Amino acid sequence: MSTELGTFLRTLSERVSPELLLERVVGGPPDPWQRSLMNSTSDVIMVLASRRSGKSTTVGVMAGQELAKPDHQVIILSPTLAQSQLLFAKIAFTWEKMALPIETRRRTMTELHLKNGSSVVCVPAGQDGEGARGYGVKNGILAFDEAAFIPDKVFGATLSIAEDNAKTVFITTPGGKSGKAYEMWTNHDLYPEVERIRACSLDLPRMAKLVARQRKTLSKMEFDVEHGLQWMGRGTPFFDPDTIRAAYTDTPELKFGDLYAGISATG
Repeated sequence: MSTELGTFLRTLSERVSPELLLERVVGGPPDPWQRSLMNSTSDVIMVLASRRSGKSTTVGVMAGQELAKPDHQVIILSPTLAQSQLLFAKIAFTWEKMALPIETRRRTMTELHLKNGSSVVCVPAGQDGEGARGYGVKNGILAFDEAAFIPDKVFGATLSIAEDNAKTVFITTPGGKSGKAYEMWTNHDLYPEVERIRACSLDLPRMAKLVARQRKTLSKMEFDVEHGLQWMGRGTPFFDPDTIRAAYTDTPELKFGDLYAGISATG
């Protein structure tokens, strides 16, 4: 079998079953939540994920699939440009792994433009999303990375970038119990179009060692957010209640008795 034919057949298989591409990229089988994300037919998807669960790698694979199609765009919006570049690196790595005979027209640290007309661009969200104006995703993916930490003004300015044939994907760890991302995750009546996917490290056997180690090193609140996927609210106590309770015991009050016993009034 020729190399070109082998690449064609592999690409065809991975396009039909995108989890095969992820397995090749990471060197292991995907988690159930990753399969759900990659095979989703929803236009709007939100992934609430533990850190290091593989959310960026999974979106990188999805983006690589889009780049293989002519005239598809991937726009990455994150709280900072540095965060966008981390996801961009995952996409670029996936694209190299795919090894398709599509030439690169231009590549920088924040952009990749291919000769088939497809591209991926990092856009810093900033405080108002003004930097994203002028971009559009007619076909492809508009990805909001760490969506819970993106200001609400940004969503107002950028959600319209994704047109009818594009997917909007929100990936994030939990943030505060306020703002657009939290509302989209919790309010099913207001956002019935959103497909919600949990990627909780407590449910992933491959992350068991990391979870056990960080259970010892993180505070309870940090652990509950990072691994338990609990949103932080105004009612979240700064001090861990168990720690406070442990500072008090049921030991009876210490009684010293008469400290002056045996001491004469004149002595």
